[in-house]
Amino acid sequence: MRLSPPQHSEPTPSGHPFFPFARRLIGCALLCQSLAGCAVVTPFGSGVDADPTGSISASAPGAASPAALPKTLDEEDRRRALGALAIALDPQGNGASVHWDNPVSKAHGQVTPVGFAYPAKDVICRDFSAQFDTRAGAQSAHGAACRDKSAQWTIAELRPAKAD
Repeated sequence: MRLSPPQHSEPTPSGHPFFPFARRLIGCALLCQSLAGCAVVTPFGSGVDADPTGSISASAPGAASPAALPKTLDEEDRRRALGALAIALDPQGNGASVHWDNPVSKAHGQVTPVGFAYPAKDVICRDFSAQFDTRAGAQSAHGAACRDKSAQWTIAELRPAKAD
């Protein structure tokens, strides 16, 4: 006579026919997910533009260079002023003035968009006014900057403001 293990009314979890299938399915899903990470392509090869978007181009052809900014600004002052310019002129922005300052040189200023953005020769342009306060004194200017399709802003014109 052969004795068999007692039969239970409910199968145990390891004895249920679904669990081996579930283990295989979960294992396959984990393997696919881990291998999918190896197939990600990153665009860091040669030929990729390393300039951040939304920045100001210092050497766009036919445009005023940052040298058009007051000569009393040092390199860091210029970087901060141009950053404020990019934020202030953003067509999606609220049109408010953007202030900048350099605690090292004590220079500061603000950029204020004037009017709305407008299209000009496949770029979007916007007029602005700017104030620059340095140790040499205060200066005001009016100008225009244009943004190309890559969101790169370039100063197209910058002239001293007329004294009131």
